[in-house]
Amino acid sequence: MFGLDDTLAHLSNGGSLALVLAADLGSAFRMQDVNTAQVRPLAQSTLRELETFQCSSGGFAYWPGACNTVSPYLTSYMLHVFHIATQRGYTVDQGVVRRAQDYLQRELQRNLPAEEGARPAYLAWQAFAVKVLVDGGRAQDSTVTRLLANLDRMPVFALAHLYEVLATQPARAAQRVDVLRRLRNAITEEGGSAHVEELTDPYLMWFWNSNVRSTAITLGALIRTAPDDLSAIRPLVRWLVESRRKGRWGNTQENAWALEALVDYYRKFESEPPNFLGTATLGTTSVARQAFVGRSTEAFRRDLPLGGVPKPAVPGSPQPLRFEKQGTGTLFYTARLRYAVDQLFQDNLDQGLLIERSYAPYKENVDLPAATRFNAGDLVRVTLKFTLTKERRYVAVTDPLPAGFEPVESWFATTASDLARAQDNQNQPDDDGWRWWWERGGFDHVERHDDRVTLFATRLGEGTHEFTYLVRATTAGHFIAAPAHVEEMYEPEVFGRTASAVVEVK
Repeated sequence: MFGLDDTLAHLSNGGSLALVLAADLGSAFRMQDVNTAQVRPLAQSTLRELETFQCSSGGFAYWPGACNTVSPYLTSYMLHVFHIATQRGYTVDQGVVRRAQDYLQRELQRNLPAEEGARPAYLAWQAFAVKVLVDGGRAQDSTVTRLLANLDRMPVFALAHLYEVLATQPARAAQRVDVLRRLRNAITEEGGSAHVEELTDPYLMWFWNSNVRSTAITLGALIRTAPDDLSAIRPLVRWLVESRRKGRWGNTQENAWALEALVDYYRKFESEPPNFLGTATLGTTSVARQAFVGRSTEAFRRDLPLGGVPKPAVPGSPQPLRFEKQGTGTLFYTARLRYAVDQLFQDNLDQGLLIERSYAPYKENVDLPAATRFNAGDLVRVTLKFTLTKERRYVAVTDPLPAGFEPVESWFATTASDLARAQDNQNQPDDDGWRWWWERGGFDHVERHDDRVTLFATRLGEGTHEFTYLVRATTAGHFIAAPAHVEEMYEPEVFGRTASAVVEVK
């Protein structure tokens, strides 16, 4: 996963820090393709190699000798890596560290950029630079004062860095409370988990900005500096763990910050490995029982159909649902009730995700108005419109087809990712598609079935998204289209559905 021939552009994006942390991960957060028995010598040699990316100015560049690419943010990140490595017993050249610190001290003397739009990114690297310098024993009082005057322009992860700095300055207690308030206001909690809603700013892309990364940085800051308030911390942990796919997050930068926060979490709050028996009881009946030994992110799941729910001794009396453990460690649990509405016609419902559906006759290069009556053989354009008040991740959509419709197979001949780019927000600028996709997200997997079409999106940005596909009216009659349903796959309490629809094929 992390080879010694990687460039700093890869290693500094998270690979080097992940290697340094890997020996502490245990079985719970171990990443695929990393052998923890061999990782320590590999991490040490990687730290040595990183030193070769330092330029005469003391700053770090993206490639050895390419000193025109020196970056204050990159240099701050390398000092952070070196600081964590030193704490964990690795050997780090302190001369390299001092030269990097001197470089950052000089860079911090620069004035804010005149362009207003560039300020969030500028303040972000300055907050990070101040944090790593304070971690290294260099006070930054004047820069902290300047940053405190610009809190309204800071992204959330920069506030988290600044919050850690303020924790070392008792005289700034009032400012620390204010920054903590801003951090908490940026945290969105839904369905028992919580995450940070980060600024959507194109300049922040240069820092590999994402909600996962900012959530991890904020979680780490709260763990290391806040009181033992698990009610605020554990929902963030849960969201981070559930946002992994195949043992890792979206990129090496997300991997590194998430791993650092999770290692700090279980060191502080779960230093004792789990060794207990967990039980769930409904009324007086045991409905689940499972032993947990050692750290793991694997969950035990018990599905209980309504017919299997034990009835109370007295009809209508309440039955408490209790979760208990016997042994040492922490039991985490979630209970969800899923149901289907027993009625033929339904209204639309917005429980955090607004979805609307319409049908219209299809004619190439012509937008025809929505309709519910079609002739057999007609091509029909189905449009799904989504309105999001915030970014959503891992979104699943199921759109049932009326019985008189069939999907048009040729429409699915292209790849799902190309299709998504073509369908979602068709007004995106041709010369900046990658940036549009980065900021907006889109449906990156599509499945066609005889009776439904399903869509999946890793990320959908705040705002409106439209997705269209073609079907053919094949069978005459009146048909009911069941509601289209959208939900966050790992937070199904966040969902939405369209109203039922009736279509006629002549």
